Amino acid sequence: MRERDRAAASAGAVAWAGVAAFVVCLLVRKVAPYPRWDLLACLAVSGAATVAWWRMAQRPAGASLKRRAEHTRWWPGRRGGMVALALTVLVMPLLLLMTSAAATTPELAGIVRGGPVLSRVTVQEIHSTSRNQSRNFTEYTSTVSVALPDGPRGTHLTTESITTGHPLNKGDRVWALHSSAGAAPGAILSPSRDELHALLSGRISGYEAVLLAMWGCFTAVLAALDLREGTSLRHLNADLIAGRSHMLRVRIAGPAAGFHFPYPGRAGNPTRRRQLSPALRLTLSDGRSRDLFLDRCLDPVPLAEELYGLHGWLYWTPRPNGQSGWTEPALFVLDDSRYLLGATPDGPPPDAHAGAPHGHPVTQPLPSPIPTRAVGPYILWQPHLHKPGVIAFVIAFLSVCLITAGIGYGNPPALGACLATTALGPVIGLLLIGHQRTRYLHSLRST
Repeated sequence: MRERDRAAASAGAVAWAGVAAFVVCLLVRKVAPYPRWDLLACLAVSGAATVAWWRMAQRPAGASLKRRAEHTRWWPGRRGGMVALALTVLVMPLLLLMTSAAATTPELAGIVRGGPVLSRVTVQEIHSTSRNQSRNFTEYTSTVSVALPDGPRGTHLTTESITTGHPLNKGDRVWALHSSAGAAPGAILSPSRDELHALLSGRISGYEAVLLAMWGCFTAVLAALDLREGTSLRHLNADLIAGRSHMLRVRIAGPAAGFHFPYPGRAGNPTRRRQLSPALRLTLSDGRSRDLFLDRCLDPVPLAEELYGLHGWLYWTPRPNGQSGWTEPALFVLDDSRYLLGATPDGPPPDAHAGAPHGHPVTQPLPSPIPTRAVGPYILWQPHLHKPGVIAFVIAFLSVCLITAGIGYGNPPALGACLATTALGPVIGLLLIGHQRTRYLHSLRST
């Protein structure tokens, strides 16, 4: 086990700085010839920093066990929110890369070489129209013939496809990006002049800028919520802070796993459901046991080995009519003032504290001052859980590298395959990690 030290935090910061630089490069030059060496440089920085973080996470634990931070925040409780934030942050670079690679085509390159012209043209004939409908919008992709200006020779017909928000009719006017005097065949059609002008300038369109601003605001709000929740004792249940809780003298006996089944919440939140979670097995003075369920990202085996035999007080707030098997938030304070956050089964506590009345709360405040050191350090790399998922993430990263290297230039099937792999890689990786973790916890239950 080891703490998330400054070196690991610095490597993570450099990796995210590479992602930020990747976005900036696409904003400054969305449409540019591939391969994009500026994007490949950003990917190299992020990849190297991630590998450095990964190697730090695998360092032997023995040397780091002696180093303990005086004020360590309880970071595992933020795992779910931080994973969601990371995926949200990565969505926009992927979308920008997708639109950039799709827009940078040999046809566009030929038009630019021949002298680009923006013209308002009339639909002469509609050959076919397909409707693409989703929950939020409906699009129509039509194959149409339009008459392009051809210098002194008048006009010439070309057949192209165009996507619009409504069905096109013969005689409608659309915008066309084409070469002057027919120097290059074909044209790029769009209902928006701004979109075609963005192709020429190489920058994002006004519509894309609005979407980017909305995404930025949403990401900032999500980050603020994630960073303020679950980081310290001030977010504990108010009853625990006020001392309206039970307390129980316990000793750490070993690792465990079981079904953590939270109550629907004191505010009536009905969305909570039970899940298989790691736990520490706690024993009372009379030999009876009680589990302290932990966040799913923690491995209870090395944690129990580090804390085996230590004593402390377990605090939780039972309900008046507690049901067996349901759990409530709990705080475990070791005698050395370190703490663990988790959950423990509800219901009437055992009659193990100074003759406390059965089923009634005991007014015992938390230690003063409230402990500020979380139990740690924690394992960052668990090969038996993370290896299959990391392979999926690596494949997605390599797909991004192939796109930026120009594999999809003039080859739509290869571009589509790489984009699908990039989008599905993180999702499949997280599913594989979750599957491996569930199998591991089942093995702990059977031992």
